[in-house]
Amino acid sequence: MNDISEILRALLDQYARTSEVEHEFTSMMNNDPQLKEDYDLWCEEMGYDVRTGYQDFIDEQMRDRDEFWETLDE
Repeated sequence: MNDISEILRALLDQYARTSEVEHEFTSMMNNDPQLKEDYDLWCEEMGYDVRTGYQDFIDEQMRDRDEFWETLDE
């Protein structure tokens, strides 16, 4: 089983913009039926909607990163 959270975090580390992460992840799912199946299960387990789950997760990760840097600046 693919670790969707880890895949999305790795893509966030690799790409500068969230739109690039979304594009790459969508492309990966289109090319890998097992990844898509794992993603659907991940959404169910995490309480995300399948249509927006990866976007919601990315947004949460970005907020967490922003909060981390804001805390360090204080």
